[in-house]
Amino acid sequence: MSRRDSWGRRLETVATDDQGFSAIWVAMVALFLVAAAALAVDTSGAFNIAQTDQNTADLSCLAGVKEIPDDPNAGIDLAVSYAVDNWPEMAGNSTSISGTIATYSDGNGNEVYVDAEYGGDSSRMYVRITEFGGSYFGKALGQDSIRVVQEASCLHQQARGTGMLPIGALAGSWNGDLFDCAAKVTGNCGAMSPSGGGANAYRDSVANGIEGDFIKHHGPQATPDADTGHPAIDCFAEPCNVSRTEPGNMVGPWDQGLTIRFNDPGAACHDGEWFNCDSLAEVLGTAPTPLASAPAGTESALGWEDSIYGTFAQAGAATHPDAQHYYYDGDTLNCDSPRLASIPIVAQNQNWDIGDPRGSWPNGRKDMKFIGFYTIYIREPNTIADIGGPIDADIIWFGPDAKCSDGSPFQPTGSINPVETAVWLVAP
Repeated sequence: MSRRDSWGRRLETVATDDQGFSAIWVAMVALFLVAAAALAVDTSGAFNIAQTDQNTADLSCLAGVKEIPDDPNAGIDLAVSYAVDNWPEMAGNSTSISGTIATYSDGNGNEVYVDAEYGGDSSRMYVRITEFGGSYFGKALGQDSIRVVQEASCLHQQARGTGMLPIGALAGSWNGDLFDCAAKVTGNCGAMSPSGGGANAYRDSVANGIEGDFIKHHGPQATPDADTGHPAIDCFAEPCNVSRTEPGNMVGPWDQGLTIRFNDPGAACHDGEWFNCDSLAEVLGTAPTPLASAPAGTESALGWEDSIYGTFAQAGAATHPDAQHYYYDGDTLNCDSPRLASIPIVAQNQNWDIGDPRGSWPNGRKDMKFIGFYTIYIREPNTIADIGGPIDADIIWFGPDAKCSDGSPFQPTGSINPVETAVWLVAP
């Protein structure tokens, strides 16, 4: 055999080996490409499921949380209903409820889980969506489906208001002099006792504000009010719109209550080390807007009634001799300020209706009907030394978008204009 023949055979052998290796390489690459394509399909499918399920969890949570803490079961039903509406394949299954936790499942692992008191918080809801989607790449590994879990947690924030002071004002143009009301010397206002009579109860009411479901009433006392649907109801029950006057001079308990009320070392302004002296701008978080500069249509939007508040023009006048009137519709309000409060506008006539005269302040302990409310800023005393002297207040009117600085909506006491409660998503 010649060397030439030997080299030829060697080259032929090498060529044959390369062809076999190439075939194996092509097969491996093809398998990789098929697997990569299957993985891409699985990943894309899982991503789409996750995105849809996250939207479903968010919407279900935000819908259901509005019903709690008043009715957790209604919140659960609404959350599950929203989930099924957005996941029609789950229709026709049943809900299992244990306490405030509900599970809606198809028996194959697909599930809507709702906790209407998440973390022990009756204002917080948790929704978890679990869905199994088909798999292509996973089947090669013995995994026929992909499990996707998405969750949402949301918070319900009730509209906030102010506590009520034990002071009542007659209808018309109130002069804003709280001290004279406690002393009962002006004739257009006086002391009230919705939380019970006596000096100590009065002091505590000034210090802490009176919390309750206070509503107005217009018309014959036994006839339900057109807006609230309730007749005249004494404040031994709730909701209520009738309270008794406090017949004595309450200046002493008033001063004691204010001393406690304004003990607020964390205030933006303080006199000494503890006395809250926040200005109206510091309470509102912005410069106050005079009522006269409020947007067009404010009088109508507020449901203004001259026989309750006096004329709108008089209230907004820059030369108004009594309490100054301001308008607020922002989102920086310090709703916890002790300088914010509310007082009822009252009438002794239990059948008082729009257009009736305001009457006069009675002697002795008499029933007074709530016909409206003022939200006030307690302007004075603004130093510790002022306690015991003139105590004046200004009146604030609120627009539909008024909010506290923490984002919760503000609901003036007795307001008949509905305020949407705030709900938002929070980290689970």
